[in-house]
Amino acid sequence: MTQGNVEALFVQRILMTSICIAFTWMLYRLLIAVRSSGIGAAIFMLSLPTIILANYIAILDHIVFNHEAELFDFTYLFEPIDFMSFDWPYILDEAFTRYFILAGWGALYLALSHSQDVQRMTAHSRQLERVNRESELRALRYQLNPHFVFNALNSVSSLIIDRRNEQAEKLVDDLADYMRAVLTGGAEDMITVEQEIEQQVRYLEIERMRFPERLLYSVDIDPAANDWRIPALIIQPLIENAIKFGVSGIDNPMNVIISAQIQGDRLRISVANDGRIKIPDEGNGGTGTGLSNIQNRLRALYGQNASLLLANSKDGMAIATIVLPDPSLIFEDI
Repeated sequence: MTQGNVEALFVQRILMTSICIAFTWMLYRLLIAVRSSGIGAAIFMLSLPTIILANYIAILDHIVFNHEAELFDFTYLFEPIDFMSFDWPYILDEAFTRYFILAGWGALYLALSHSQDVQRMTAHSRQLERVNRESELRALRYQLNPHFVFNALNSVSSLIIDRRNEQAEKLVDDLADYMRAVLTGGAEDMITVEQEIEQQVRYLEIERMRFPERLLYSVDIDPAANDWRIPALIIQPLIENAIKFGVSGIDNPMNVIISAQIQGDRLRISVANDGRIKIPDEGNGGTGTGLSNIQNRLRALYGQNASLLLANSKDGMAIATIVLPDPSLIFEDI
């Protein structure tokens, strides 16, 4: 403001600013062109090409401001240039400063671009992880042992042969309701404890048709746990094992007890039955698929925050317990 001809100087500054914007845009386009070629190409662009741009800016800066022109008088820009009269030390000093401005801007742009690429790759990776986890959970869910279906159909056949048509009809209806809940309800991976228990009671009713005198069951659910969301069919393999290795292996009546309580910030769901814990193997007619299924589903959903515990109680009961953390600890998709 202390110099004379302020208006003309202001126009010159606008002109030089426009030139700098144009050169910066050129650098921007060059960086876009090499961005996918790797860090080496980007570093090269921030060295030699950027040095050339910085020198051009410094030279143009000297040409524009080395004349005392009138307002909107740009005729001097078209006059022959006497490079020998340039103050080259000053120009090189200006070029040095301009280079670091351009290089700093270019490095910032590359850093922000890389950060966006990493974010996109992370989002894509998480999306793939979510899809894989959903596929794994769905596969594990449909891996549940379907032997009870064949056993139930055999029971229906026996009831029909014995002309117990009403019981056969009820068994078919119960089986249809259960399979509908398992298959058509498969889209819902997480259900409430109340819904899970309702499905398992339906399952037990189907099995009791096979063992009317030998299978007894009871349910003890803490009302506060009814709305706790858990993986669908998570205790079905435990009940199936209790029947497979308990009821079907003895002649005396056997009790199956399902319980659920909240202890602190965790939910404990237990399935107990008369007898001792038997780890399924080929010798006792099992493969261990049901227990592995539960452990794999818990690991996929909760990581190390959930567990499956097997124990024998002092009063002669075999107890399988699933301990689940608060639903907020389920792996979230980001």
